[in-house]
This record gives sequence, C-alpha cells and structure tokens, in this order.
Amino acid sequence: MEVEINHLFFEKYENDDINGGNIHVQINVHRKETMVSLDFNLQGHIISFCDVCLDELTIPISKREMLILKTTGNAKEREDENIVFVGEKVHSYNIEQILYEYIVTLIPMRKTHQEVENGTCNPAMLTLIEDAKNVPVFIEDERWEALKNIELK
Repeated sequence: MEVEINHLFFEKYENDDINGGNIHVQINVHRKETMVSLDFNLQGHIISFCDVCLDELTIPISKREMLILKTTGNAKEREDENIVFVGEKVHSYNIEQILYEYIVTLIPMRKTHQEVENGTCNPAMLTLIEDAKNVPVFIEDERWEALKNIELK
C-alpha cells in the first residue's frame, strides 16, 4: 500500500514546526493469525522554519518503522511504542496519528539552513541580527538615578 502525505495532512495538526511537506509512505502489511505487522518506509521532506533567519526550510525525511497490531480480548493501552493492542472485533485501524508521530520525531532540535540544507541563511536577517547585538539592552534614564539615593528604613 502507498500513501502520499501533503499539506492537507499537516493542516489537521497544530504544530508550529511543520508548515507543510510531501512524504511518500510505502506500507507493507504482513497478516498472521493474532497480529498484523505494518512496515513503514517514509521518504520525502517537510517544510519548517529556520531557527536563525526564520525563512522556510526544507528538511529531508527518511525513516523505516514497524508497528505491530496484536489482537486481544479487549483493547489495551500501548505498552510498547511499536505494539498496539486491538480488540478481536476491530477490522480497521487508523494509522494517521502514528504516521504523524513518526514524522514529528524526525524534526531536528536545531533547524538551520547550514545544518539541514547546507545552505546559507537570509543575508538581510543575518545583518539585522548582527546590528541588534550592538544595541544596548538597557536604556539609561536619568529619572531612575534619583531612586538610587533613597534610603529605606
């Protein structure tokens, strides 16, 4: 089975780190008597924002994962991140949330053009950042000087 993930998929979730993307997902299903094994192969990219210049940034995605759906008398909570327990009468399982979690785990902690795309950040923004480094953080105000001379008892 093959699935294409695009901006419509990401619009369902509120995540400031993802602004869109295109990911091709190949899913191989292996059925057994009391379980179903799903092998996922994700290939593509997501669009995020650079932590330095705030311009859009394309982050490549490549991941292989496996999920096991085990049939039990009653559905249980997930004990293992790769194993989901489902009831015997369940004939379908929505993997949308699982795919989203796989994608989110691939977002790097630091997203910059240099580290992700081997490119350069927006030069105009880099200039603004450098200029801001030279601006004093605290502005001196003479009215506050008078308060320094007050003696509290």
